[in-house]
Amino acid sequence: MEYELLFFTSVTNEDKVESIKKDITEILESLGGKISGAFSDIGKRKLAYPIKRDTHAFFSFVRFELDDEAKQNIPEIGKRLSLYDKIMRHIIVRADEIGKPVASREIKPEEEKVKRPRETKRVPEAKPKPVETKPKAALSDLDEKLSEILEETPS
Repeated sequence: MEYELLFFTSVTNEDKVESIKKDITEILESLGGKISGAFSDIGKRKLAYPIKRDTHAFFSFVRFELDDEAKQNIPEIGKRLSLYDKIMRHIIVRADEIGKPVASREIKPEEEKVKRPRETKRVPEAKPKPVETKPKAALSDLDEKLSEILEETPS
């Protein structure tokens, strides 16, 4: 089965990429892998977030094949690449999975149109509290009260 290895290294190691490729080839071949094509350099790219204070990295990938007996060596390949200090990160994917959607299941158009209404809990309506109403004061009563207050004020 064919696999693809994508890795990136620090920009400071950009001049050492050829030796890194040789080391990766040795790791793959020692565990039963056969390089099926040349290494492809993507080049220097900005990282989404800093890794070990680096904001840019040099990306490259290669396709390789593993026979059915060597498939079990994929975790070992990953382990050795993780321990290799010149590679910052790597990922190994099956070549036939590249380009497929990530979703676990496809949504059919019929399913999109049929939506169930959300169930809501019915809360019993609260009875309004009776409002206490005070009788309104007459205008003449207010004038008298105001006069009393003004007369009480000490001079």
